[in-house]
Amino acid sequence: MDRVEFCLQNLQGRLLDVGYSVGGIHQKFIEKFGAQNVYGVDIETEKDTEHYRRAGAEKIPFPDSVFRSVFAGELIEHVEKPGLFAKEAWRVLLKGGVLILTTPNKDSLVNRIFHNYETPIHISLFNYKGLEGLLERNGFRVEKYFCQPYTEENAYGSRNKWTFVARKLAHHFLPRSLQEEMIIKAVKV
Repeated sequence: MDRVEFCLQNLQGRLLDVGYSVGGIHQKFIEKFGAQNVYGVDIETEKDTEHYRRAGAEKIPFPDSVFRSVFAGELIEHVEKPGLFAKEAWRVLLKGGVLILTTPNKDSLVNRIFHNYETPIHISLFNYKGLEGLLERNGFRVEKYFCQPYTEENAYGSRNKWTFVARKLAHHFLPRSLQEEMIIKAVKV
């Protein structure tokens, strides 16, 4: 199952997409849940409407307990204070609400060889245990976790695009701790 399919199956309407302006998944959320049920925050947007706000992930400008789902795709590694983001996601979610986030695995074999993720814009890198701990400390329970290789479709700024075929093949033989993109579903408890 790929990331988009997983998200569409596990997220629920009244959805907040944090960092929505990058990638095409936001449009798929609108198609599935309807524009009236999809909201977004991003520091890169010019929009400032009821549904879209210009803001960072560490201070989400929506009231408490209003969303059934929060999605943060390839975002947390760019956040200076990821604990604040986790607190904010918890705050805006309803009890039992779902947080899905995707992020590079800092312990992946690809990162160990090429140091792909160690760039000035990646300021908060995690392995699974570190991310699970962060979420649990902030009121979440991790329900599902899997990894997938990065592809041209989901690795917008990759420096090593020539490696995608090899990465996809190697992915199936690696233990999860050495695989690339982590996809985590957590529930607000």
